[in-house]
Order: sequence, then structure tokens, then C-alpha cells
Amino acid sequence: MKWQLAGALLAFGITSLIAQDEFIAPRSPDREIVEEPLPEQDTSRPSIEGIVAEIFKTKAPLQMINPLAPKHFGNGEKNTSWSENEPGKPKGFILFGIEW
Repeated sequence: MKWQLAGALLAFGITSLIAQDEFIAPRSPDREIVEEPLPEQDTSRPSIEGIVAEIFKTKAPLQMINPLAPKHFGNGEKNTSWSENEPGKPKGFILFGIEW
């Protein structure tokens, strides 16, 4: 029984070594990434924006108040109202807004 087990392990080891030498994975051709322009928004329907709308759209609403949240949750500029007289100075937050 021991000789059979040793022979089976030896045969398995040899066949696995032979199989590794024969197989070479094909290299896929490099693809060029092309950015397509975003489609224009339908202006006949108003869009609902703001912090309240984002809470219902996202799967992790607590990440909106987390200062250590990852970048893909956004940085808050979208829901910030900016001063027209002083560029770069925020006026406040947009809680709920409808844009036509």
C-alpha cells in the first residue's frame, strides 16, 4: 500500500511538472481606452439635487458625513452653493434643489 501511494504521488508530481512546461498563457492584445462624451440631459424634466437626494441615491449615506471617506464618495462640491461675488467662497449647502 505504501509503494502504491508513493508511486501515485510520484506520477502526479511528474505529470504536473510536464504540464507546466507545455502551457503558455496567450497574451491578450492591449486595448486603447476611449472616453465617450456624456449624453446631454433631457431638459424637459427637472433634476432633483442636493444632500437629501444624495442620501436616497447612495448605498452608504453615513459616508456623506465621514471626513475619512474614500474619494469615490465625492468631496461635497456638488452640494455646495458658491458665492457669485467672491469666487472660491462657499455660501452654504444645498439640502434640496430642483434644477430645470
